[in-house]
Amino acid sequence: MKCETFVFNENLESVRMWLNSEKRGRIPAFEDWEPPIEDISLLVRSSKRRRIKSGSSIGLRGLTNLGSTCFMSCILQSLLHTPVLREYFLSEQHHCTGDERKQCLACEMVWLFQEMLSGQKNPISPHKMLHLVWTQARVLAGYDQQDAHEFFITYLDLLHRHLVKQDLIASGLSNGIPHTPLDCSCAIHQIFTGSLQSDLTCTNCSNISATVEPFWDISLDLVPRDNGDKISDSASVCSSISVDSEPSDDEPPVTLDECLERFTRPERLGSEAKIRCSVCGIAQEGTKQLSLKQIPVVVCIHIKRFRHSKKTRKLGNPLEFPFEIDLSPYLTCSINKTNKAQQEVGRYRLFAVVNHMGTTDSGHYINYVLHAGEQWFRCDDTYLTKVSKETVLNSEAYMLFYHKKVIEYS
Repeated sequence: MKCETFVFNENLESVRMWLNSEKRGRIPAFEDWEPPIEDISLLVRSSKRRRIKSGSSIGLRGLTNLGSTCFMSCILQSLLHTPVLREYFLSEQHHCTGDERKQCLACEMVWLFQEMLSGQKNPISPHKMLHLVWTQARVLAGYDQQDAHEFFITYLDLLHRHLVKQDLIASGLSNGIPHTPLDCSCAIHQIFTGSLQSDLTCTNCSNISATVEPFWDISLDLVPRDNGDKISDSASVCSSISVDSEPSDDEPPVTLDECLERFTRPERLGSEAKIRCSVCGIAQEGTKQLSLKQIPVVVCIHIKRFRHSKKTRKLGNPLEFPFEIDLSPYLTCSINKTNKAQQEVGRYRLFAVVNHMGTTDSGHYINYVLHAGEQWFRCDDTYLTKVSKETVLNSEAYMLFYHKKVIEYS
């Protein structure tokens, strides 16, 4: 075919003529669709139409305790009240076919969301979810009481694996799993994954070595630590980012901001934990500072209330935490003063709280959830009780769930 050769296509010609038609005129700009008045009147008169009014209980249902499974109930309730996660699982973006549905944790999560919003009031029995967790995470199998924080991390990892697997099957790929969680496009990583930067500074030449690791939640010390303590690296990729410390009963933190300030405070590693300086060429003493490189849509803050030494003990120190929090002062760009962080980007709003009641030997998990953005409820397995915001803020928090007020889209 030569240049400037005209090719006639009947279908394209009909489209061209339709666009140039005098009857069609100019293509109208996009306008929001609104149903006709007749359709609205039919919906209003329909007896099957579900009417959700202010103060409606739709979306609130208890979960049956299947034998020391309160740890699972409180985490599931928190996830089921995560707005952006609810939007994903109810928008038919996850698809399974055939026998894979029977073993898919994500499909079971879709069913839980549907049941939660079905309008029924009787408790839901998550027995299939428990069985799937037992068969796919042996460490949680059995009727022993488990840690809610450990269950949260394991459960997110299982959901991630199922979502990634289905995406690969749908695209016809047998490999191509992301090298790091920050490269993963699954809903779990897009919602819960952030990144933590660790800066090691040589005290001799001031050379800075930075490493970045992903996290699903941040573990904060409830009590101060000594400056001379060695800080351990974060656990495994995309687990909990935490700092080991020796608890002390004096000067407990008053606010959550104090815990975050201590978490991001520079700390001298000492002579027993020298770092290998690439400039000096030898091991030198140094300092380590943590900062939030990237913050997720939903940030989970884990309060380290359990001290594991010769005997596990629980720390009952009071902690004041706000309904709204600003994480921008703890961002890497704010701490290193490389760029001024936008305040709106770091603003979060509390929507769920997990509490541990009792002792390490005999304890029970409950949680509080924000329903419809205006009312708090206490979830104790099958029992749901309406409470005030002050009751939530005065509770002994073990895990805090915050949701971004402003979500950026790239």
